[in-house]
Amino acid sequence: MPRVGIVGARGSVVPESGEYIPIENPATGQVWAEAFESSAGHVDEVVTTAGQVFRETWRDMAPDERGRLVRRWAELIAERRDELADLETDDVGHLRREALGDVDGGARWLTYYAGMADKIEGRSFAQYPDRVAYQAREPYGVVAGVNPFNGNPMMFGWKAGPALIAGNCFVLKAPEVAPISSFRMAELALEAGIPPGVVNVVTGRGEVTGRALTEHPEIGMLVFTGSPEASRTVIAQSAATITPLSLELGGKSAVILLEDADLDTAIPSILHSNFVKSGQSCAAGSRIFVPDALYDEAVNRIESLARSIRVGPPRDPASQMGALISGRQLERVDSIVTSAVGQGATRLAGGCRADEVALGEGYFYRPTVLIDVTDDNIVASTEVFGPVASVLRYSDIDEVLARANGARLGLTAQIWGNDARAIQYLARNLEAGTVWVNTYRAIHPTIPFGGMKESGYGRENGFDAIDLYTRSKAVVWDLNEERTLPYGAR
Repeated sequence: MPRVGIVGARGSVVPESGEYIPIENPATGQVWAEAFESSAGHVDEVVTTAGQVFRETWRDMAPDERGRLVRRWAELIAERRDELADLETDDVGHLRREALGDVDGGARWLTYYAGMADKIEGRSFAQYPDRVAYQAREPYGVVAGVNPFNGNPMMFGWKAGPALIAGNCFVLKAPEVAPISSFRMAELALEAGIPPGVVNVVTGRGEVTGRALTEHPEIGMLVFTGSPEASRTVIAQSAATITPLSLELGGKSAVILLEDADLDTAIPSILHSNFVKSGQSCAAGSRIFVPDALYDEAVNRIESLARSIRVGPPRDPASQMGALISGRQLERVDSIVTSAVGQGATRLAGGCRADEVALGEGYFYRPTVLIDVTDDNIVASTEVFGPVASVLRYSDIDEVLARANGARLGLTAQIWGNDARAIQYLARNLEAGTVWVNTYRAIHPTIPFGGMKESGYGRENGFDAIDLYTRSKAVVWDLNEERTLPYGAR
């Protein structure tokens, strides 16, 4: 049975004593690995030694050398993609091809940032003849990242890539329910030649390991991806040290079909945005707004396609949807669906556990579509984080815009259609960090990503991430040889 401990300045260490968290394979319901829970003392050791490595080694390394090491890390991840995908599949229950996509994404993000290493620049300010003034962007020192379970390899690359290239050492708190692939990626960083203590990984419960990391005085800034509820705890904990935060907090994304939408393309795309990774995606297009003129046809197509999706073992190439992360999450999803129906929604498809004999004790749930959903229904306002989509009818564009913006979350939105005037009007006025037009989940290293409203603040990806992981310093140099001094001094 695999066991992971701590990756830090002493390398990859598996402590002989301490508490280990059992890790379940969601597709079987069986414990398959164990992860050491790092205490406040362990976190302090990791962060403190990372700070020493920053000051003594990493900060003063030439940028192109940092880039070379990060690029080599990306190459090793690409070379071990099958191994990492196998670990991720067992860890989270996603389809293996989904896990492969996340591994490839992690390598791609690291490669992108490796190429940015010698391209970080400051700026000069107004050119006065008697002074020089310029900006320097400097690393914080030790920065931390907290990841959810639903995209471990990719999100590791998202956070670690820009953090390292900016000159920081990085400490990741891997999700306690699924940390295995993150530890393996950190071991590959060591194998790539990145000095021990630059890339660090710990795991444990939020109230233990997470709190110790968030409140540590040597953490210069922290990037958190998770739920709004958990983020409020992180914000409160960070107040003690006034640690800067960037928060990406999930979504309740609106999907707007226009009357001229190509349903042949839109319907399967929209449903996939809901059911990829068993719906455990912050970018799921879970509120599908359909105009009156298309409603009946769209609902018929949605029902037919949703009922045809094959739920199955993640390693089976014929499977089209895998498992939920845990029995607890399955119960939560089912409870929300039951409450939604109690509030007037109608099950069009799914709405129950997938219990075929071949699925054993795994946490599989059927792709679910609800109709007759009103804006005040629990399923229209709560991020389910499961394979549940709601269909809502609308009459005109101003109505749908107001209803789409009525949610307290604002991460992403989708528009499907060809009316340029309507598309531009919606794209300009939708309260979402990313608006996709005739596409979905179109995420790229160069495109900033983050939310509005209760979906958080801060932007990852592109040069925005370099700004995120650095702080600005202004340097003002007076060149005057003659000046009037205060207090009559000469």
